[in-house]
Amino acid sequence: MEEENIINENANTEKDSEFLDLSKLTPWNSREYPVLVNSIRYNQDYSLLTLGTSKGYKIFLTSNLRKVHDDSEEINNLGDISIAMVYFKSSLVFFLPSRYNETFTNNELIIFDDFCQKKIATFKDKSEELINFFLSKNVVLMITLSRIIVVEIFTFKIIDIIDNVNSMNKLMSYNFLDHLAYVKLSDKKKVFVKYYQNDKHKIVSLIKKKFAINFEFMQILSLSSCGNYLCIVSIFGNKMHIYNTKDETLKFCIYLGATIQVLEKIFFSVKKSNYIFILKNENKFNIYKLPINEQKESECICDKYDDSNISTENKKEGGLFGFFRKFSKNKGIWESHANGELKGEIEFIDFDRDKNKDIIYINKNGELFKYHFDKKPWGLGIGDWGLGIGDWA
Repeated sequence: MEEENIINENANTEKDSEFLDLSKLTPWNSREYPVLVNSIRYNQDYSLLTLGTSKGYKIFLTSNLRKVHDDSEEINNLGDISIAMVYFKSSLVFFLPSRYNETFTNNELIIFDDFCQKKIATFKDKSEELINFFLSKNVVLMITLSRIIVVEIFTFKIIDIIDNVNSMNKLMSYNFLDHLAYVKLSDKKKVFVKYYQNDKHKIVSLIKKKFAINFEFMQILSLSSCGNYLCIVSIFGNKMHIYNTKDETLKFCIYLGATIQVLEKIFFSVKKSNYIFILKNENKFNIYKLPINEQKESECICDKYDDSNISTENKKEGGLFGFFRKFSKNKGIWESHANGELKGEIEFIDFDRDKNKDIIYINKNGELFKYHFDKKPWGLGIGDWGLGIGDWA
C-alpha cells in the first residue's frame, strides 16, 4: 500500500510539565467514575497503567494504583476509547477510538497531550480499519486487518509497511525494545522477526530474521522482553520451540504432554528470560524454568510424537499393554516448575514485572491479585492478595 494512504496531522506543542505531588493523589473508586474499561496497558518502563474507558482514559501508578491526573471535561469528551497508552512518563497519551465513539473515527490513532488537554497529532489509514497499536521505545506499530504500519515516534514518519500479515494477537508479538515478530498469510510456516533501532538519529530495521518452523501450523508465538528468545507453539498446544533470535538456533524443544491444549498467553520473565509462564483456557497456568543450556543448538524431539500427540515409539505396540503405553508418562514431557489456577474472568495479566517472581492480574470485577511463586516444583509460594480498583463490567 502506498504511503500517501496514511494521513499525518501533526501540530507540535511544547510545554513543561509541573511537579507531581504523589501525596495528594487518591485511589480510583468506580462509584465516583462510573465507566466501562475497554483495555489496560503498561507504559514502556512499567511505571504507569493506562485504562481505555467509555469516557476517555485514566492513568494510574503501577505501584499503588493511585490516579495521576484529573478527570477533566476535555478527557471525558474524548468518548469511548478502545486502547490507550502513555509514552514513558511523558504527557503524551496515544489512543485508538472505539467504533462507538462519536467524536473520532475508528480508523485513526490519536496523540493527545494530557497536560495541555488537546489533540496534537492524528494518523489515519484510508484503506483499512486500525484494530490495535503498540508503543515501543522508538516506534509505533499500527495494526490493521492485514498489515503493520511502523511509524517513528518522534518524527511521525512511516519507516516500514508490512503487508499480508496475520493480525491475530496470538500470531504477533512485540516488546518495549522495538522487537516485532509476526506471521504472513502467504507463508504460515515461517516467523519473521524485525528489530528497529535508532541509528544516528534515524530509525532503521537493523535485524531481519526468518525462522522456518517444522510445525504444520502454529497456535501462538511470543517474544521475550529482551528480544533474545522467540517461543513458538504447535497447533495442538503440546510442542514448543524456543529459538535464540541472535543466531537463529533452536535453544529448547519442549514437549508439554499428550493432551490437546488451548493456550491464551505466553510470557517470559523480564530479567533473565529464564522462566516462561503459560496461561491456558479455564485460567489454568504452568510455569517452566528454562535450564542453562551450554549447547549451541538443542536437539528437536518433535519427530517422536505424531499429530495425535502420541509417541511414535509406542504407537506400534498393540493390545492392552500398548494402550497404556500410549498414554503413559513419557520421559520427554517437561515437568512444570509451578502451576495453578487464577480466579475469575481475567481482564489483564502480567508476569515477573520486577525482581520478584510474581504473577499480577486483574479480573472483570476490578480486583487485583498478586501471586508469588518459589523455586519448589509443586506450586505457588505465598498465595495472593486482592485490591479492588473498580467495577468494570
